[in-house]
Amino acid sequence: MTTVKKFINSILKLIFPVECLNCGRENYYLCDNCLKKILVQPTLAPFDHPLTHLDGVLTATNYHENLIAQTIHYFKFRFIQALAEPLAGLLIDFVKKIDFDLKNSLVIPVPLNKKRLLERGFNQSYLLAKIFAEHFNLPLSAEIVSRSRNTPHQVGLNQKQRRLNINNAFTLNLPEAVRNKNIILIDDVVTTGATLEEIAKLIKTAGAKTVHGLTVAKD
Repeated sequence: MTTVKKFINSILKLIFPVECLNCGRENYYLCDNCLKKILVQPTLAPFDHPLTHLDGVLTATNYHENLIAQTIHYFKFRFIQALAEPLAGLLIDFVKKIDFDLKNSLVIPVPLNKKRLLERGFNQSYLLAKIFAEHFNLPLSAEIVSRSRNTPHQVGLNQKQRRLNINNAFTLNLPEAVRNKNIILIDDVVTTGATLEEIAKLIKTAGAKTVHGLTVAKD
């Protein structure tokens, strides 16, 4: 880090001190004690929406718990990239708990549309996927799938509207890369699974063995 960046970060910390968003402990955006209060699902729960292309959706936590909702909100909308590490840690703990087989798996983050990427400055799903893949020594690629068109927010839409909104919104750039692979699609939150299903449709058509969605929380 350059001297200028260090100086700017020091000024920012004075104006906006780093403190746990739950308990206020200094020097942590989410301290270890508060992180432990987030309940990681002990087993693999059935997904409560029909799936056509996905082989399953794995969700580590419940979005309706205030602390996880607040953490994800700060991560995505207050642009606190440091929260990627504890959130990815929840994914890692969950996969270990359910003893999910990661053999021959390729990790793909759900791509963000260009407008939102410019606004946010980062793709939250990529940050989560990178930490997850590195922990389990799995290959990761953000180039295989891309957004071919920007779509409005899914918030407030019912399942049918979500599917129509996301229809044909993605492009599979490297179909040969997914052939005979077990694909793990990583995102922060899942509601009906429409986005994951749309990507899975492309990947399955290209010859992937299995496609699972893995998200931090289920809304």
